[in-house]
Amino acid sequence: RVVLSNYKSIKECSVCLGPLTFLVGQNGSGKSNFLDSLRLITDGLNTSLEHALRDRGGINEVRRRSSGHPTHFGIRLDWHLPNGTEGLYAFRVGAQKRGGFEVQQEECRVFSNGQIQEHFYKVENGVVMKSSVEVVPPASGDRLYLVAAAGLPPFRPLYDALSRMGFYNLNPDEIRDLQPPDTGEVLKRDGSNLASVLGLIERQSPDLHGRIVSF
Repeated sequence: RVVLSNYKSIKECSVCLGPLTFLVGQNGSGKSNFLDSLRLITDGLNTSLEHALRDRGGINEVRRRSSGHPTHFGIRLDWHLPNGTEGLYAFRVGAQKRGGFEVQQEECRVFSNGQIQEHFYKVENGVVMKSSVEVVPPASGDRLYLVAAAGLPPFRPLYDALSRMGFYNLNPDEIRDLQPPDTGEVLKRDGSNLASVLGLIERQSPDLHGRIVSF
């Protein structure tokens, strides 16, 4: 489940995602902004939150503009991973003077097989307030703490899952063109290295490759 607050054009929403989810609506209704909120998480974990916000024009272009002038935006995920763990991950980013920003709150809770809470942390304004782990890395007000927490085994699976989310806008012209050598481990956003990706799948999983070609 994805819960957004004051993200671009979206005042608030709560969307439960299934194995296949279609977003349907008029132009400007927020479909692209909804997906961009997930892409922001991945970008913020793989590079930095500052870089992710800068690519979007800064926090003033990300937080929702309205008569109420909200100065922050928030994202929450209720998640379930294939390894049996589940929980929540949420953070709120607030605007500061001169285009600055700060991660006002960040929280992560990890449950295992529906049992009682096992691992968690809560960060406020760059300070770790609570944690189930005695010795934790220091926090920073301009970075997502999950990057640092990924060094702790309980939080690594969630970091891997969120940092590897993929969002694509496939370009047929780029796919048709001759491509330079590529490992094929990750499909590029425009699909330009699709040949290498298919080649890797063929070597590692011939049955899956056959299904893809048949489809």
